[in-house]
Amino acid sequence: MLEFSKKAGTARLFVALLALVFATSLLALVLHLKAETHGDGDGNEARPSIAVTVKGGAEADALARRLHAHLAQQPRDARGWAILARLHFEQDRFADAAQAYEKALALPSKVANDPAVWCEYADALGMTQGGKLAGKPREIIDRALVLKPNHPKALEMAGSSEYERGDYAAALNYWRQLLTALEPGSQPYQELAAAIVRAERLAMMQVRR
Repeated sequence: MLEFSKKAGTARLFVALLALVFATSLLALVLHLKAETHGDGDGNEARPSIAVTVKGGAEADALARRLHAHLAQQPRDARGWAILARLHFEQDRFADAAQAYEKALALPSKVANDPAVWCEYADALGMTQGGKLAGKPREIIDRALVLKPNHPKALEMAGSSEYERGDYAAALNYWRQLLTALEPGSQPYQELAAAIVRAERLAMMQVRR
């Protein structure tokens, strides 16, 4: 979720900043599928050589076609599905991204144990419903927190979800945990601190009603 709603204000801007620090980049995912022909014990018999920097446009479309061809032959390649999902997300094809993430996470592999990938899945699903994290996206965020309770992106997204629905006290619970993991004085720290101040003010107003 890389956009702010009017309601979330500074809180959603922090998502964009945090994504630069914590989100797995497309290039990093692509490098997982470097030229190898041996298995790795998680259902991957072979991986295509696609260790390239994707700039978008025709290059991204070509990579997507290559991934689809590979996955037609190796449908149990969880990392391949994760890469395709990230590529679709970068192309703003959020429904396609969510479907690819779902396939990646349904397979028995290291991908299914990565809380960052679960957060990306929640992000993609949220974008299909106007940037909102309510419903299934929130359930997926909770799954990420089960895997790693202090995962930064999961904490941020859980806080944002609570903020969206007006439970500011719950949002503060997640964001205060996250604040302790950020470098004091850094821009992400300052943005989150500002979001916390806003949430504290709104929580106080709720108590007074």
